[in-house]
Amino acid sequence: MMEQDVLWIVPALIALALGGCAGNALPPPNSVQTRFDPRVRAVQLLVSEREPIMQAELVRADGAPVQVGSVTLVSRPHVYYNPPPFVGVGVGGFGCGFGSAALPPGEPAPMCVSEQSDQYVASVSIPVPEDYARRWTEYRVRLWIGNRWLAVAAPPPATG
Repeated sequence: MMEQDVLWIVPALIALALGGCAGNALPPPNSVQTRFDPRVRAVQLLVSEREPIMQAELVRADGAPVQVGSVTLVSRPHVYYNPPPFVGVGVGGFGCGFGSAALPPGEPAPMCVSEQSDQYVASVSIPVPEDYARRWTEYRVRLWIGNRWLAVAAPPPATG
């Protein structure tokens, strides 16, 4: 194999590795993603907001609550740091260690921010009533976020 033929393999492997992680990515800030899950007959939401999600409910068009949902916190505001690079020197042999020292000596290197978020991310599941498949347009989801209500359109039932 020629060197030029091998050069495309490294970027392809990197793209595959990064693509595998994309499925676990958090939603965009200040967003609500909704879907209907027919296996559990529930409306599923993934909510990303600056304030915590306190309550979720399915309501009729007249505003009357029909079902209360369960809210599970997925992530809270955070800053993750990577430790600074560290180089160690050690002396040892056949089970005897004589010590190690960090190079270079002096002030520690600053920590590097690897991920930062100012969002609360929550997963919400709300069971639906029997008539949801026929009358889903008459429902909406109401979320209590921080100190305010947020109304979101109910997702269509799965077809198939």
